[in-house]
Amino acid sequence: MNRRSPLGRAIRREVAVATPLAAIAFSGCGGSSSSSSTATTASTQPSTGTRSAAVALPPGTPVALRGRQGGVLLGGDFPGFVPSGYGAPSTSVQSWVAEYPPELRASEAASLKALGFVAGSTEHLMPPAQDAIAGREALSVVQQFRSSHGASGNVAVQLKRALASGQRAFVVPGIPGAKGFGSTASTTDANVAFAVGPYYYLVGFSSPSAGAPTQAQLITAAQRLYGRVRG
Repeated sequence: MNRRSPLGRAIRREVAVATPLAAIAFSGCGGSSSSSSTATTASTQPSTGTRSAAVALPPGTPVALRGRQGGVLLGGDFPGFVPSGYGAPSTSVQSWVAEYPPELRASEAASLKALGFVAGSTEHLMPPAQDAIAGREALSVVQQFRSSHGASGNVAVQLKRALASGQRAFVVPGIPGAKGFGSTASTTDANVAFAVGPYYYLVGFSSPSAGAPTQAQLITAAQRLYGRVRG
């Protein structure tokens, strides 16, 4: 789970689940709020503490990101996690990278600008309150680009960053062009990124090693999301 993703506390936005897509990957670099990998971006705290099957999209979310629950995971998609809120939507490269570490903002902004970033939104997921485990979180990111080339290009960029940071790739069946990447250290995290038309999607999780969700469960969650957004 790099923008707003928890993946390994990577960028804190895109994944490793901890980064916002600024890549949003839990492990290396970026996620949105907690566990994300290097491939993801920084994240913000959930906009609501509610944990349910679905939570309301925040005001200002672009219309293109609102369909089918905004192109993010729903309750029941990813066992052990339920939606808990959204970060503020971004409609510019500058706002998307604002929460990245200062040293990463310029490079991420340049990459997103070159790819044709239009808008993005990050959903945070947590274990149900009764099953809360410190350090366990997940995230679901959707970004709109000006073209399908930009969206698929971001998948390639995030994978490249993840591998460069020491993460490992894994196969994601059932989703054309999807890439999986993650790492296992003091925490376990994994992310799946894919593109459908001009939209980029990333889902990921970060968790203490003990009792962590599995890559197979994450892949199934990504497949469920893909089934809704592919049209």
